[in-house]
Amino acid sequence: MKRLLAAILLLAAANAAAGEKSVSLERDFGTLRGTLLTPEAGSGTAALIIAGSGPTPRNGNANNYLYLAQALEKAGVASLRYDKRGIGASLFDDPAKMSDAVLEDFIGDAAAWAEFLAGEGFRRIVLIGHSEGALIAFCAAQQAPEVDAVISLAGAGYPLDEVLQLQLAAQLAPDNMALLLQANAITASLKRGERVESYPPQLEALFHPSVQTFWISSLRYDPRTEIRKVTVPVLLVNGDNDLQVPPDNAEALAKAQPRARKIIIRGMTHPLKKAAGRTPADQMAAYGDSTLPLDPDLAAAVTEFIESL
Repeated sequence: MKRLLAAILLLAAANAAAGEKSVSLERDFGTLRGTLLTPEAGSGTAALIIAGSGPTPRNGNANNYLYLAQALEKAGVASLRYDKRGIGASLFDDPAKMSDAVLEDFIGDAAAWAEFLAGEGFRRIVLIGHSEGALIAFCAAQQAPEVDAVISLAGAGYPLDEVLQLQLAAQLAPDNMALLLQANAITASLKRGERVESYPPQLEALFHPSVQTFWISSLRYDPRTEIRKVTVPVLLVNGDNDLQVPPDNAEALAKAQPRARKIIIRGMTHPLKKAAGRTPADQMAAYGDSTLPLDPDLAAAVTEFIESL
């Protein structure tokens, strides 16, 4: 009778929480703010959507995270998407402190959101990390006992310096080899923990002093090492049309964690949308068109994995 009563109360609480609502979480820098979307019938499972690198808002730069949340809702899964610290509504109380942010801060934030979701009554918590968010998810899962599974979407399978070298080579070689060599030298200095005072103006956005502390912290991590430490089920999803993180990254992660499931989606680009072309010009809509839907094969892969847990 007690179990039946508990189940009834839990269902009532879930139904009461159905719909979309704003949520917040106090942290050391200020307040994290996000959106919790719960299916109308309620849900015992919640997915935390962790954004990729850069100033990415909770919905994604082209609504990709919003569409993912809506796909999860249709499958009966709740989700929480949030503005990372220093972005959108999650501003620093002292803006000058943003330059002191390190990757560990973002890992801690994700782990804290997992604890928050458990406190909201969700019995199963899944971390869904996109791009850099995948590395954050691997690490947060090690800190948060509430986490039951991790999904990596377009997650890198190599250390950041190696990924950056490949990405820059694709953009700069062979016409701008001098700039490429300078970028590689700067990255090597940062990996040694050494800040860089001078850099070419073309690389200012990448290596500005305000982001070097974050760079130094991020370059200490190898995704292959971190995924080995994850003890819960893992799904690796990459697209074969991803110009930033090609599918061999998923292969590297799968080798590091043989228990992980791996899916390569045909035609999917880095922003998790389909595109036929394989050049940056061909994929502009995937990056900038907020009306372009999420890749349906991705939505199916994610929801099927969660349902199988």
